[in-house]
Amino acid sequence: MPADAPPRSDILVRPAHLAGPGGIDLPFRLASEHGWHRPFDAPTALVLISPQEGLALNRQHQQWSLTSTEGWTVRFCDRVPSEVSYDLITAAQEAEADPAAATAPMTGNRATVLLLKSGWSGFNRDGYRLVAAPDRRAALSWPESAPDPGPALTAAAETGVWTVQFSRSAPDHLLTAATVALLQPVARQPEQIPEQFRGLVHAGAVTADRTEDGPVARSTAARARGIASHPALRHLPSPALPPLATHYSPAGQGRRQPDPR
Repeated sequence: MPADAPPRSDILVRPAHLAGPGGIDLPFRLASEHGWHRPFDAPTALVLISPQEGLALNRQHQQWSLTSTEGWTVRFCDRVPSEVSYDLITAAQEAEADPAAATAPMTGNRATVLLLKSGWSGFNRDGYRLVAAPDRRAALSWPESAPDPGPALTAAAETGVWTVQFSRSAPDHLLTAATVALLQPVARQPEQIPEQFRGLVHAGAVTADRTEDGPVARSTAARARGIASHPALRHLPSPALPPLATHYSPAGQGRRQPDPR
């Protein structure tokens, strides 16, 4: 489910993995728009549970976890672009509310195809299958051998890296939903973009189209066109490019490596 239209003062930024977490308030949105609630006697770490009570959102030490009574877990940190977190959570809720919804096991095939079609490249390294962004600052990774914790989306963040870790038993469509969100331009205030990435992202003006249902929504065409540097970014300092690309593991640890190309 897409996020609401951004304020008109926002700009659309790509790639999303360098845009910072943004301003979506996950608990507020889930409670006010999707019926999530917090039980009266809930433990401290439990933030909300879904209306069907099959999903639980927990937060502890700046780490979130989405758990299901089906036994799977998705973990992510505060630095993840909030559109990615929001879309995978709402995708999980939509599947929970529809018993007939497909719950295909995790393969990562659809996410991999989407990334490859968007210019990402696949290769193997250090015991992982990787699909890396063109700038080598983000990757979908998966261990090639046991123990297999499942796939992870990981990218450079303002400090360290951000990671979305899917358990091996998580439904495949959650990774697909997160990947779709990651490949879209995202709305940000210029100051929300991490300082070291302001010279690396591209941005365009937000435009709005009126959908058939009436509400104003972000224009997909406008988002696709948002690739030129926006004047608002020129008023912010742009640091120098880092000397080497970074290789990321599902555990969220980054180390500098030569570009594999």
